[in-house]
Amino acid sequence: MTEALGPGAVARLLGVAPTTLRSWDRRYGIGPRERSPGGHRRYAPADVARLRALCHLVGEGVPAAEAALRILATAPAVPEPRAEATGPGTRPTVALPTAVREHTPTLQGLTRAAMRMDSDLVEHLLQAAVERHGTVAAWENLAMPLLYGMGRRWEDTRRYVEVEHLLSWSVSSVLRRVPAPATVPRVRARPVVLACVPHEAHSLPVEALAAALREAGLPHRVLGPCTPTDATVRTVGRIGPRAVVLWCHTSGEQDTETLVATARATVSAPERTALYTAGPGWRGTGDALRLADGHLGSLAESVRTLSG
Repeated sequence: MTEALGPGAVARLLGVAPTTLRSWDRRYGIGPRERSPGGHRRYAPADVARLRALCHLVGEGVPAAEAALRILATAPAVPEPRAEATGPGTRPTVALPTAVREHTPTLQGLTRAAMRMDSDLVEHLLQAAVERHGTVAAWENLAMPLLYGMGRRWEDTRRYVEVEHLLSWSVSSVLRRVPAPATVPRVRARPVVLACVPHEAHSLPVEALAAALREAGLPHRVLGPCTPTDATVRTVGRIGPRAVVLWCHTSGEQDTETLVATARATVSAPERTALYTAGPGWRGTGDALRLADGHLGSLAESVRTLSG
């Protein structure tokens, strides 16, 4: 049996400060699950593995709170901390953020339902979350961490690809059912065009943005995955959109060409058309990003920007 490590040893192993470990434990509940008889924190191998995954995500630029949600989504269920646990040898109550407290049980339930391939239950839980918290919160706190976790499971084990596909379909089904507001504005604003770059088949985040815009009553047109560059350009000329969002999940050789051609189309449009990039695939395009009016990060940021 592998011996548990103390905070100092774990901090040196991961290359972080001991205060950072305490902060992650206190804020997100990602810390040791046991203590020594003297009340000192002891990190088991599973605890270290979770912290290593958290460090990896944070190093990739994922906010710590979001990274913690992703890790909690794929972790086995653990008992809730007890408020009275304050004596030596016990773990004190963990003060989790509201988002983590509210969504962690649902994440664990979704994970178990997905692993059983119970798509009806997956859709039911996601639908309830959308109705209660809205599309943005359901996507960022439930669907996205769950999809990420399933993707990591496939990368680590080369198994469960069928679960990932079923889950993607279930998420897409729920997003397509998000209703528009009951009252429609008399004067319809110019729409936002959502398109993927030509090689990009990973379009679920675009569906999430479309659902969030629909929920907010903002008109939009979705061109979907693997949109040819000339199709995006023609759409700009035909409908004169208020903005264009180009989604790219994985970088490709033609990304810059697509961005340049779309930028030219927006400049020559009869009315002002903003151009935004979205997705991690744009990281390697360098100076070409200057052609866009900005890069959209989270779904919440995208809705705020496109609502302005």
